[in-house]
Amino acid sequence: MTSSTPDLVAGPADEAFSAPDLVDRLAAREVPHLIGVRHHSPALAAAMPALLEAFAPEVLLVELPEELGEWLPFLADPQLVAPVALSGVSPGGETAFYPFADFSPELAAIRWAHRNGVEVRPCDLPIAVRGGGREGGGRGASPLTDVLRRATTGRDGDDLWDRLVEAAAPGQTAEAVRRAALLVGWALRRDAEGIGVDPFDLRREAWMRRVVRDVAGRRCAAVVGSFHAAALVDGEASPDGEVDRSPTPGAGVVTSLVPYGFALLDERSGYPAGIRDPEWQQAVLEAAGDPAAVEAAAASVIVRICARVRELGHPAGPGEAREALRLAVDLSRLRGLPAPGRGEVVEAE
Repeated sequence: MTSSTPDLVAGPADEAFSAPDLVDRLAAREVPHLIGVRHHSPALAAAMPALLEAFAPEVLLVELPEELGEWLPFLADPQLVAPVALSGVSPGGETAFYPFADFSPELAAIRWAHRNGVEVRPCDLPIAVRGGGREGGGRGASPLTDVLRRATTGRDGDDLWDRLVEAAAPGQTAEAVRRAALLVGWALRRDAEGIGVDPFDLRREAWMRRVVRDVAGRRCAAVVGSFHAAALVDGEASPDGEVDRSPTPGAGVVTSLVPYGFALLDERSGYPAGIRDPEWQQAVLEAAGDPAAVEAAAASVIVRICARVRELGHPAGPGEAREALRLAVDLSRLRGLPAPGRGEVVEAE
């Protein structure tokens, strides 16, 4: 756990729970061993090799539809240059799209498995049986995540994942990062359960549990969205008929591996699961958890921003760059962070 994570949090119905006890239960799970991620998370991507080395799985499950499994060897190829994306479309027009950058935890996990001779299996609902995707529900209200947000930064509207996982990760152990991610995912799910988890997510999780049962008896790690991690622990063992297997997964589904780019990964490009400033995330990954290297990355980003401001005809010289970096570093210290995060850099500018 990070130092900013509260020890005790009040739940939506005045229920009190111990955050360390909750995370202990999720982190101790071994069937499967849970690594909850956000799909573009430099903190988890940097921690992934150490997490997998420590658990030493015999099989690795990743949150991808079954039909995209044929591309796993290509994703793992050392000569592949990210960003890239996997896509698939069914005869009925159901589509799936999965971009990957070096800072995508799933790609880091696939690469590790390839280097270590570990089998990788997709565990998400196949494209051929998705039948229309999301149906509505879940993820609207946020009473529990608001409590966590107030306990960590006190500011409304903060990205809880960024505050508790990404910004707090430099200098932390890989296990501490995993535990923080599991906590955030659990809080998001509890909020969703208050208004009803999307039935499509429930179908996906039922399929994930089936894949976990299919590898029973083997040491298994699951790299899935942190929102889904608790469902792999608490969900009932689903009968085989819960998710329709007709048509056969993969039947008629056309898949491809395509080049991608940082600009397209940015949520402002229209990509619904995108993030802000992917080049910053790449710089954080390359810092490899070293707070001094993250601060150096912040300095580099600020200098580039100042250079661009000058190109647009506005004054922004070395003095402005130094002051912006000083402010970003001061903000991180005031907030108990090991180094400036993206939020501090944005505020300082």
